[in-house]
Amino acid sequence: AETSPFYSIYSFGDSDSASTSDHLAVVLGLPSLQHYTKEGVEFESGISFMTPGATVMSPFSFIKNGIPAPQQSHRSQISAFMKLFYKDCFSFHDCGRNKVLQKAIVFMDQPGFNDYKHSLLHTKSISEVSKLVPDVVETIKSSIEQLIKDAEAKHFVVSGIIPIGCLPGFRTMFPDNSRKIQCHKGLNLFATLHNDHLWQALEELRLKYPEVEIIYTDYFKGFMAVLHNHAFLGFKTKTLMKVCCGSTGSGPFNFDPLRQCGEKGAVACSDRASHIHWDGYRLTPEASKNMIDTLFSKNGFVFPEFKFSTNHHTAAAERHRSKVYGRFRDGLRHLLELHANNVVDY
Repeated sequence: AETSPFYSIYSFGDSDSASTSDHLAVVLGLPSLQHYTKEGVEFESGISFMTPGATVMSPFSFIKNGIPAPQQSHRSQISAFMKLFYKDCFSFHDCGRNKVLQKAIVFMDQPGFNDYKHSLLHTKSISEVSKLVPDVVETIKSSIEQLIKDAEAKHFVVSGIIPIGCLPGFRTMFPDNSRKIQCHKGLNLFATLHNDHLWQALEELRLKYPEVEIIYTDYFKGFMAVLHNHAFLGFKTKTLMKVCCGSTGSGPFNFDPLRQCGEKGAVACSDRASHIHWDGYRLTPEASKNMIDTLFSKNGFVFPEFKFSTNHHTAAAERHRSKVYGRFRDGLRHLLELHANNVVDY
């Protein structure tokens, strides 16, 4: 049987978006991830260190900017990883886990997203939150560097953030006069600002550690591709910007910040698969799946592309990728041409 060049995935980010890392495992032909809190979890099999609402910046960074400190942080996830990495080991090389990391993917899913969400929810303006970008990106960079130095990790997949101006929660927070199916351009420019800074930081790390593979996945373009191809992918136009789980009849997005998903008065739709948005800030599993498929469709959403040789695929992963490539290639090429010519206006 053919084997994958990677044995496992170690994921960091918001556990509310865990379906993204699960589907990445499917795309790469790897087993599903166990959460690090599960009893008897095996380090070598791949682990999720994701926690709800995790932010990148330290509590002090929030406080000094006049923002209440959140409870979960990216740093605590890295600490949990290192604790398991050294568990039952007498020395760094005793357990050979550094060798495990050399055949594993470290996946960082939208680091920074929750920092900006948390700050915007605490009445900070877009211009104020934009000042946090250098601190957020520098913390992401230092986390990657720590895993390179302390755990000898060799393969990273780091995502940018999606266009937050297309999310119903932020659209409700920042109403404008555009059509309700459009995205908020100011918020999307902010997302681009973060992604540009992150791109530059990853470039610096590639130059410093040429033996380490650091892959950037463009969630912004990947999400926009799903949005523009929504009908083809099975998402309804009439619910394109509406949440599945929320407050029915609350404005153009079915979103009420006082009655959010999981709270009293909020209800979930019966046709989740036809919605892109689960609640005000998260995608449905179906939308996440389509976005990951899009990202790995060899249409320029991932840089650099994974260099798989044919004998390194599992048969299942190869079939999955072939299906995805054929499904998206023509539609996405057309979409990218539209973007290049500024034809689309989301």
